[in-house]
Amino acid sequence: MILGLFIMSLGIAVSTKAGLGTTPISCIPFILSQGFPLSFGTFTFLMNSLFVVFQYFLLKEKFETYQWLQIPLIFVFSVFTDIAMILVGDLIITGYVFQWIFCLISCVLVGFGIALLLKANLLMMAGDALVRALSLVSKIQFGYTKVGFDSTMVLIAVVVSWMLFADLVGVREGTIAAAVLVGLIVKFFIPRLRCLDKIFMKKTC
Repeated sequence: MILGLFIMSLGIAVSTKAGLGTTPISCIPFILSQGFPLSFGTFTFLMNSLFVVFQYFLLKEKFETYQWLQIPLIFVFSVFTDIAMILVGDLIITGYVFQWIFCLISCVLVGFGIALLLKANLLMMAGDALVRALSLVSKIQFGYTKVGFDSTMVLIAVVVSWMLFADLVGVREGTIAAAVLVGLIVKFFIPRLRCLDKIFMKKTC
């Protein structure tokens, strides 16, 4: 899980350097970090913590107590995000082709990180857990709810970006690419991570 979080945060950091927009879930905190004196990781922590609180109010008695552990998970991810931003700080990408190359690399990193998180099977990230809560309450299929949620995040990011900069910052064609490709990349990696079962899972009779 920890490895998955770090690889995922590294992928998001690379996407910000590619300059074609970051993932739908990360574009809002990234834009806010460009307009206010708080780090990308700090805004990531604040936004995702709100997602956990929303889950609590949506699910009420159905909200399982252990789901509060999402908050320390978010904290670790947020710290990794700031570390990853430092690691790629000197990376300069010029030329549209190279921007797309690094955008696709970022999608692979994010997808692989998510696949590791799913393989760990401990906790969902707050955004996905909120989508699950919305799906349960609305009775709308998870996949459709996820599309609606991601689209809402992008729309809010566009509005915030125009309000702060009168321009699109952190939301571009790469955001759409990430929304489409990351899920496919996760599906690609999941069956290929079965080799980890032989290392970490006990065989039972």
